[in-house]
Amino acid sequence: MQVKRGEGDGCAAKSGIFYLIRPASGGMQAHLRQLLSRFSREYSLYLGLPPENEPAFLAGLPAVSSFNLPLSGGVSPVGDLFTFRQLYGLLRTLRPDLLHIHGFKAALTGLPAARLARVPVLITVHNYPAHRASPYLPAAGRLLGAPGAHYVAVSNTLADELAAQGILQEQISVIHNGIDPAPFETAAAERFSRSQSKDALLVGTAARFAPQKGLSYFVKAAAVLAPLFPQMRFLIIGDGPGRPALEKLARQLGLGRRLSFSGYCTDLPRRLAGIDIFVLPSLTEGFSLTVLEAAASGCAVVASRVGGIPEVITDGVHGLLVPPADVAALARAIASLARDPEQARRLGRACRERVKAQFTLERMLSRTASLYEQLLAGSRCRVSELATSSGAKEKR
Repeated sequence: MQVKRGEGDGCAAKSGIFYLIRPASGGMQAHLRQLLSRFSREYSLYLGLPPENEPAFLAGLPAVSSFNLPLSGGVSPVGDLFTFRQLYGLLRTLRPDLLHIHGFKAALTGLPAARLARVPVLITVHNYPAHRASPYLPAAGRLLGAPGAHYVAVSNTLADELAAQGILQEQISVIHNGIDPAPFETAAAERFSRSQSKDALLVGTAARFAPQKGLSYFVKAAAVLAPLFPQMRFLIIGDGPGRPALEKLARQLGLGRRLSFSGYCTDLPRRLAGIDIFVLPSLTEGFSLTVLEAAASGCAVVASRVGGIPEVITDGVHGLLVPPADVAALARAIASLARDPEQARRLGRACRERVKAQFTLERMLSRTASLYEQLLAGSRCRVSELATSSGAKEKR
């Protein structure tokens, strides 16, 4: 139980928020880093995270009191009990005003610890509840009397799933993910100047190499399109343990140099600036940050009709939507944009304007700040009521 950063910073008068996260990368990690950066001036912040996430997570952040909690990605009864005891001890010692949990697995440990320590809970649901831990969350919430918990869903689709699992509507707030469009718009100028050339057409995607991202369908669609469009090239941005299998599939399908794997990207705006058609072939999505980034870059977007994606893209208005795991439909949608550059530009412009109007980082943080104020005000009222009740009992 060691404070890593920011201990004794003289912020005792501030309300405290304790963030808890399971092993994470990609959108969930980026989301939490944005919250930590935004609210470090207003609240005393604490962070519980697995040790393997710590160095990358804390790099470049303001001072945050962090604690190593050995949360695993799967269900581990012995390990989870150990983490529960650690977290309960921290909550009892630090007495934060709110525990903000990210991810289902973290909730399975965090909910009972917070309930026992009498700390209000906010749970952000990032992913589609097909996750193997999700069936246990509503049951755990009801068992522990979780009417005191509140949920943030990053899409309306996720909110509907939570309601279907028994979470009351009044316990759910929808706050869509958001991005800062500025760096992507700046880099997009390169894309627009490049688009005047008809020498090549770049079709790309960016994702973690995880099964739910559906990258094999992108590779198979590329194999369908390659002989039809000699000028078309394909790019996959990202990395992960699934890369060797995808590279093998690309070789088997004869894509050769037509498909490139860029690996981990440290300058995504520049990479997206070179893409003409961006493809998101996911099988499941909570709410994709990458689609927002591609749209801010002015790319024409083809995406699977899953999760919260239709909340960003209206088919035929802001991009093209296709059924998940459908190689033929994916290839047809990409081909239609390749054959009609004007339609591609029109869809790209429309989606960029939609993102700037509705899915900015500023809007997401502002709505989160309002929810914090609401929940913390309710927490203070409950503390005041308990104190009044206790005083009345003492007088009697």
